Amino acid sequence: MSDLHRFYAADLKAAEVHLAGQEAHHAAGVLRLSAGSRVELFDGRGGCAEGHIVRVHRGEVAVVLDHRNALSCRPQPAVHLAFSTPKGNRLDWLLEKATELGAASLQPVIFQRTVAGGREPSEAKARRWLGQCIAAAKQSGLNFLPELRPPLRLADLLAASAGALGLAGDSSGDARPLPEALSALGNRQDVLLLVGPEGGLTEEERAAVGACGFTFVRLGQTVLRIETAAIALLATTIACRPPSRPNA
Repeated sequence: MSDLHRFYAADLKAAEVHLAGQEAHHAAGVLRLSAGSRVELFDGRGGCAEGHIVRVHRGEVAVVLDHRNALSCRPQPAVHLAFSTPKGNRLDWLLEKATELGAASLQPVIFQRTVAGGREPSEAKARRWLGQCIAAAKQSGLNFLPELRPPLRLADLLAASAGALGLAGDSSGDARPLPEALSALGNRQDVLLLVGPEGGLTEEERAAVGACGFTFVRLGQTVLRIETAAIALLATTIACRPPSRPNA
């Protein structure tokens, strides 16, 4: 990980990149960087470059790129997290920690007992969530951001899950240990983790999840909040994931 201050820029193709908004404020207003300061930029898709600030003016920071690092590949298999949205700022914590752990995508899911997050977020809220992920990636030295997906009903998520190894968090006695379930990965490039609402899945939902080939995996002996279950499942899956392999 570089010792340089890191900033997010969606496009690193140009020789001169302009930081604006929160990234410009962080660079110029918080860190007090000025012309000549060396920085590192990442695009959230594996791209990373080093450069130096050439201009700070009216809420914009201009950076000339001196060196582009080799494009990073996201570790495989990619681990996607689908979850019932927790209430209030508990979602902010989930987004931050899931980004730090390297989730490939974050997918809110609408279950019958979901109590929050059932609608498309406002533009302002979507920007705030992206900002949470950017801040976590900057701090963690990651060059990837998770894809923030709009809410889906459970039936639609299940219909789109073909090809991934589906694992659903569960506290029942017949759930399988996670490492054992991961042994069924084979050549699949994606793992889809599913965390339901705090009221649990209905019998109908549980049957639908099982019918789509998801394996119910054990998260422990206690009842967990959504964000705790999501991060526990994600962290354990990342830790138990087989060594990264090239994309097929």
